[in-house]
Amino acid sequence: MKIVLLSTIGPNFKIDRVVSEAKAQGHVCSHVSIGDIDLQIKDNQLVLPGITDIDPDTDVVIFHSIFSSVKNTISLVKYFRNRGIKVFDNNYSNIFYSINKVADLTKLSLENFPLPDSFHTRSYDDFPSLCAKIGYPIIIKPIKTGKGRGIEKLEDPKQLSEFIKKANDEERPAGYYLIQEFIPYEKDLRVLIIGDHVYAMRRFPKEGDFRANFSLGGTVEIITPDEETKALAMKALHCIGLSIGGVDVLITPEGKRYILEVNHNPGIEGIESATGENIARTYLEHAIKEAR
Repeated sequence: MKIVLLSTIGPNFKIDRVVSEAKAQGHVCSHVSIGDIDLQIKDNQLVLPGITDIDPDTDVVIFHSIFSSVKNTISLVKYFRNRGIKVFDNNYSNIFYSINKVADLTKLSLENFPLPDSFHTRSYDDFPSLCAKIGYPIIIKPIKTGKGRGIEKLEDPKQLSEFIKKANDEERPAGYYLIQEFIPYEKDLRVLIIGDHVYAMRRFPKEGDFRANFSLGGTVEIITPDEETKALAMKALHCIGLSIGGVDVLITPEGKRYILEVNHNPGIEGIESATGENIARTYLEHAIKEAR
């Protein structure tokens, strides 16, 4: 089988693992980064090297890690399917795949999922009153980044003022951020779902940090999620409209569960190291099976 993996970023651990696993299974597989290609139109024809000249015998195109050029990429999904090439896009073309925590929280709240109190505003003038309404400490996070990047925990109004000043100095608009309640949790879980396969790990932050992301130096241990957590995570993923995703679940000492967010493009390095399982193979098999 001939497989092409398309993304808007360069190679990373997950992409390398999926390509390597495909080759190990005897497939011909390559990765093309759309983000590295300049658009060309010649003789009324779109020219994207490695994409518009793709081998017509290609069996499956897998769209992965689409962080930019969303509308253009949706056109490519339709282009390949019109040429008779199957595409797996994790339902991308229907939900306009992009990392946007506000859009996801809107979907989840409409279905009454247990969520931290959250506010999104386009004016820094609103931040003090909204943070006071939630109560300190509060979490402020960018709405379009993942892996814990840019998230801050603010303990009081003084730290908030310092944060707003820095954000203004860096010319970041207020709408770039989400204000969220800090949940005093006992367990921070990442539930990775690939079709019907469910993997879960408990995450621990490194010393001096409140963020438990593996990519930021946190540690993980594999767990078997209870049925309530498993069902909640699966339901949240399907609410967003994905078949693959990482659902972050916080559990308080009293046993209350919160959906923190649904990660559209979860990494696999931490969970592969924790489980010892071949997650890349599971991902690849699911993508090939669900390609349409």
